[in-house]
Amino acid sequence: MSYDAIVFDLDGVLLTGYHTAPAVYREAARETLADFDVTVEAVPENLINPDDTGEVRQFCDQHGLPPEAFWGYREHASTVLENERITAGEREPFEDVEVLARLAESATLGIVSNNRHGTVRFVREHFDWGEAFGAVRGRTPTLAGYDRMKPDPHYLESTLDKLGVEPAETLFVGDRLSDVETADRCGADSALLVRDGDRPAGEGDPTHVVESLRDLQALASGGA
Repeated sequence: MSYDAIVFDLDGVLLTGYHTAPAVYREAARETLADFDVTVEAVPENLINPDDTGEVRQFCDQHGLPPEAFWGYREHASTVLENERITAGEREPFEDVEVLARLAESATLGIVSNNRHGTVRFVREHFDWGEAFGAVRGRTPTLAGYDRMKPDPHYLESTLDKLGVEPAETLFVGDRLSDVETADRCGADSALLVRDGDRPAGEGDPTHVVESLRDLQALASGGA
């Protein structure tokens, strides 16, 4: 089938790098702790890449900190640091993103990422992708926003609403099995991007498996 919309994950799909480096989050957490006058021997791991927001709330309770304000500051600092890395050329688009302009001729394009929304918007403008994508969505800088990351379909569903397309008419492209699960929970088809032939281990049944973004041209036009 052909698709009215193709929505992409960002990290590892359009932009090099599997995700924001832990060093960015560590420095952002260090800046946040300093600005909230909290002294620790080392930045706690639960402020760098927490499994859930309960870890953040527990840390804030222990130190008498307002959880939402503290987390929002940490997310903002992370975005500033990551955007500086991108500006410096430490992360760049994959070569096959050149196909986006052609895909946009026959389908509405979007981005849905677990990365912070400020970085997703920055990437769109920094690389002049504004005309290609009808909507982009990253996580909001709140504790609730962190809890809604993929495979929760919240951000994908809200993006499709903004684009005015139905899940059944959408292809979601990602490089992780959590992206496949997100598409399944939303009711969309999925394309698992496996650039180096190293398919991620685990359960998941993507609608399509592709080795390059260029392979999406056939799918967009109703090919196999």
